[in-house]
Amino acid sequence: MSLNNFRLTVSVPVFGRPKRTIRSIECIANQNINGWQALIGGDGCPVLQDFILSGYFDDIVQECGKKGNILSIINYDTNKGGYGYSITNANILLARGEYFIFYSNDDMILPNHFKNYLSEIEQTYYDFVYFNTRNDAQGMVREPKLEFGKIGHSELIIKSSFLKQMPKHTNQYGHDWYLIQDMIKNNAKYKKSDNKPTYIVKSVPNLPEFGID
Repeated sequence: MSLNNFRLTVSVPVFGRPKRTIRSIECIANQNINGWQALIGGDGCPVLQDFILSGYFDDIVQECGKKGNILSIINYDTNKGGYGYSITNANILLARGEYFIFYSNDDMILPNHFKNYLSEIEQTYYDFVYFNTRNDAQGMVREPKLEFGKIGHSELIIKSSFLKQMPKHTNQYGHDWYLIQDMIKNNAKYKKSDNKPTYIVKSVPNLPEFGID
């Protein structure tokens, strides 16, 4: 591989949502394949900083390492806001995986999520592939379309070397769509997967997930 022997990098920006952050990290640790790099970045998040200082995640980090994975959890000094754009940019620069995916800390992924996304792009000529996601908040499967507001980060897997050539994310709403536009403008080869969804959206702006902070 061209990027230091990891099959995949997953990026998780964090601000607040302590129980959901714990859940998202546990979902990563429970993946049924190895050879991945997970970059958990706090956007000046005091809650994540408390976790780090307490050593809360130390055991899970070590267990992931024993299996040949990297689970990196850091908190940046300053909150930049803007939908975690600065964390996304930092994680793209730090990515050592052949492919790159995105994960919101208030959602969930099934244990076969990494395997599912990789199955459609490894050993192919595609620069990115996009997938259906399961939206528990609205009780539906979302079938993304290449249109503003109808596809997002969570539905993408991208070849890291290609992603690193794209313009940086900004704090503008819709930066996930602008990334896709930039990739298409740069002659990306892509397809849609019809695999069963393994990414689970747990809340949307007007339908938050209850019973968890």
